[in-house]
Amino acid sequence: MAAEPVGSEACAACHEAIYRSFLRTPMGQTSGPAESAYVPAASGSGAFRDSAGKFLYAVGHDTAGYYFEFRQLGAQNPIQGRRRLQYFVGSGFAARGYLFRVDRFLYEAPVTYYRNSAAWNAAPGYANNDFPYLTRPILPGCLSCHASRIQWIAGTQNAYAEPAFLEGRIACERCHGPGADHIAAGKPMINPAQLPPAARDSICEQCHLSGEIRVPKPGKDEQSFAPGARLSEFVTAFVRAGSAAQRKVTSHVENLAQSACKRLSGDKMWCGTCHDPHVVPAENEKAAYFRQKCLSCHQVSDCRGSRVSREANGDDCVRCHMPRNPVSDVDHVVFTDHSIRRRPSPASELAPANAELVPFDGGAASVRDRGLAYAMVALREGNGAYRDRAFQLLEQAAAQGSADVQALAYLAQFYRDRGDDAHALPLYRKVWEMDRAQYAAAAALGAYEMQAGKLEAAIRFWNQALAINPAMVLVRLNLAKALIRIGNTEAAKETLSQALEFNPSFQEARDLLNRMK
Repeated sequence: MAAEPVGSEACAACHEAIYRSFLRTPMGQTSGPAESAYVPAASGSGAFRDSAGKFLYAVGHDTAGYYFEFRQLGAQNPIQGRRRLQYFVGSGFAARGYLFRVDRFLYEAPVTYYRNSAAWNAAPGYANNDFPYLTRPILPGCLSCHASRIQWIAGTQNAYAEPAFLEGRIACERCHGPGADHIAAGKPMINPAQLPPAARDSICEQCHLSGEIRVPKPGKDEQSFAPGARLSEFVTAFVRAGSAAQRKVTSHVENLAQSACKRLSGDKMWCGTCHDPHVVPAENEKAAYFRQKCLSCHQVSDCRGSRVSREANGDDCVRCHMPRNPVSDVDHVVFTDHSIRRRPSPASELAPANAELVPFDGGAASVRDRGLAYAMVALREGNGAYRDRAFQLLEQAAAQGSADVQALAYLAQFYRDRGDDAHALPLYRKVWEMDRAQYAAAAALGAYEMQAGKLEAAIRFWNQALAINPAMVLVRLNLAKALIRIGNTEAAKETLSQALEFNPSFQEARDLLNRMK
């Protein structure tokens, strides 16, 4: 039986100095209740408009805690609303985002505080929205890079017990393994530095290797990983071939792999070569601290920068060779460039849209894994070339018998998108029988039942789908229409009202609800 986690405070009983020091690091401050974080006032820099100038957002505080609100501009009957902020995510060293609850389900708030600009603005990925986007789910794989001992409710997409996590940080046991046996019988904890290189590096790669997409192995996911194992046994991280990795918030491992330092030193160099995860040097000590790390391999005479450059940067190796630059996936944020370039350079160009997706570690990937990688990126980007590759690979995996429920679910969607219901419908039925957490299959089966005139069956499928993922507003609209047809208008009104809670700008739902009043 696997050892149980005990929580970081149990470690503090014997390792108090390390524990207290760690709490001051970014990893020690990655999440928590919203009321425990400093939230700048809503006035002044606390209010902002979306990029289209259609909605005004603000963050405020009252006796019940923190909230964000939105209001449509220039409308006679403006859309407006308020949601309570439940948790923060992000250390605040670069930015801090927030989460809100709808019943047990967690969603990302469209507002983020950016330290660099000392102002509120749209959350990452929300900048181009001209409506209040309130349906981005907080998945376990996302939350686990900000919190520890998360309490996800199995069988749902993004529902959590209260509280959603027991530790608002990257807990000691995330790197050193569960501590119950250590406390009870003195069993040694894992020291990452003493692990074989692949297992050692996997501990950091949990959160700092994003790739273009990470594909879970059949029957596994990121949450299954434990210190001492290799992350590649649980997920395959895919990158685009033929170009340098983009600088992203979580691409440190990819960028480091590009550096001459890493390539020449091989397994000798890793994140822990330069970083002590328990300590962050004071701002006025950083230059000297990291310079000593560089001088553990390099000589002062190795620096061949110009006299002007040396005079400008002094003894700060990082300022010259690892400058802080904007990242490609989040506005208003800069991060240290871990590609350790000889000379500063602009961000690398984007890879071609149809570049091959390959495993980051250079290993082989199964047909199933490759098919899922192309499918996920295709749907995220609207990439037609990737969609075609995904369809071919997933068909091949199905023919070989290597397609699991996740692969079959994507294949069913591609068949349906092509209008091939003869293949899509039986595949959706198979997916639903294999896994009753596949809400997209339940939603699709409901649509097929509706087309066949089987209203009760359609309603049953849609209610099952919404129990897993309640933010599917189109499903709610179709459910309301089915409820109206069987004469249950009160339930239809409630369903439409819930749809508007998730998407206040959903005009078709608003119009139908108004016609029923």
